[in-house]
Amino acid sequence: MIEVFSFDKREILEICIAVLVLTIIFSFEGLHFNSNLLGLSFLAVITAFLLHELAHKFAAIKLGYHARFRLYLPSTLLSLILVFTGVKVAAPGWVEILPYKFKDWLYRRLKFSVEEIGKIALAGPLTNIILAYLFSSFGFDFLKTVNAWIAFFNLLPIPPLDGSKVLHWKFGGWIFFLILAIILLIV
Repeated sequence: MIEVFSFDKREILEICIAVLVLTIIFSFEGLHFNSNLLGLSFLAVITAFLLHELAHKFAAIKLGYHARFRLYLPSTLLSLILVFTGVKVAAPGWVEILPYKFKDWLYRRLKFSVEEIGKIALAGPLTNIILAYLFSSFGFDFLKTVNAWIAFFNLLPIPPLDGSKVLHWKFGGWIFFLILAIILLIV
């Protein structure tokens, strides 16, 4: 049975903190904060970051795992500090995947399959690729660029990024989606 797509209070708080921090970060132009960009930055964060993380969560739940977003305070603070140097890093946390469900104590998997981890990992960047294409089609260049950049960055084959998991699962699939992300960044 598939777990209900639910959130606990702590997870909601952590998601809200991540969205707030990333909205502030994307509201910087170079070294200067631009309050006029807050609305557009918020929309970019909701589409590029939040939907990316929710795609991971939904894919994990669909495959029978328990999943929740975890805020990682050190990288969140580092992201805030780096924005004052002109560097934008969007890595406030990740979706934690557990091989069991809390309410079903008899249900436990001892390990994840490479295919399942690959599919869960691909769900986030694939969401960004689809959104980048749609935003490109409608002329929303900023939203397209943010989504394409998040897809490209996450598809880099560097652990713990999604790309390393997708590459481990299917080399050809990883190349295909990385090329799509690059094309969307260039076009």
